[in-house]
Amino acid sequence: MSTNVENKPKQVTWFNGCGGRIGIVVGENGEHAYIGMALKHDEDDDVDHIMKYGAKFPLDAALLLPVSKHYTHES
Repeated sequence: MSTNVENKPKQVTWFNGCGGRIGIVVGENGEHAYIGMALKHDEDDDVDHIMKYGAKFPLDAALLLPVSKHYTHES
């Protein structure tokens, strides 16, 4: 039986868009980044929510954006 490997965030870029805050999250794995609105009151919860439910965004474009926060994970 195989198990799903959770994709954890590597970095996030925040923008103040019309009507709210927009996040672009780059995960540790995969060929896409994720874009979505910050709907919660905690930045880390917003990042998790965007990774689960955000729209896929071209990774190459996301890597050109200025980084607001880097995430590091211990094995």
